[in-house]
Amino acid sequence: MLVTVQPCFHWIGFHITSYLLQEGVEVIGVDPIETNQSDFLYMYVGRNSNFQHFFQKEDKENHVQGTEKEASVEYVDHHLLVRKNGETLWVKLPALYGEWMDLQRFGIQDKDQLKSWIKKKEAVYIGDFLNDLLKSLLHNQSFQLSSHVEDEELMEQRIEAVFHSQQLLC
Repeated sequence: MLVTVQPCFHWIGFHITSYLLQEGVEVIGVDPIETNQSDFLYMYVGRNSNFQHFFQKEDKENHVQGTEKEASVEYVDHHLLVRKNGETLWVKLPALYGEWMDLQRFGIQDKDQLKSWIKKKEAVYIGDFLNDLLKSLLHNQSFQLSSHVEDEELMEQRIEAVFHSQQLLC
């Protein structure tokens, strides 16, 4: 299977790309790499033999022949546009949190604020969300978001990981 992910270095796109590569899926990433974060995230997947990167969608279309088994996942205005087997699925994203998220966008400056935001928004950890979404994509099942209840200790570990990822960018 081949999956195109766009933008592959947006924090959500990066998680999608990483998940698929870990599952052994060939991934074509499309991203202009316009930020330091995008450039940094490229280092995590750029050497994977199942990953190809193109700066623009047109570059990909000029260099890679599409196949019937190709799927695509595109992040568009808080939705994921998933295309596979001639079908299109729009997935409205719940509030998500995880490594590489843009904390400044939400006015989050410390771990306590992130924890409050997660609880207030009933945010879902990106890995839990993608586990449900991408299993349905890979196994031709309909998408159903499972109920994910985190205990305090797991949430604390994930919050710690979010802030650790932010420190790596400094």
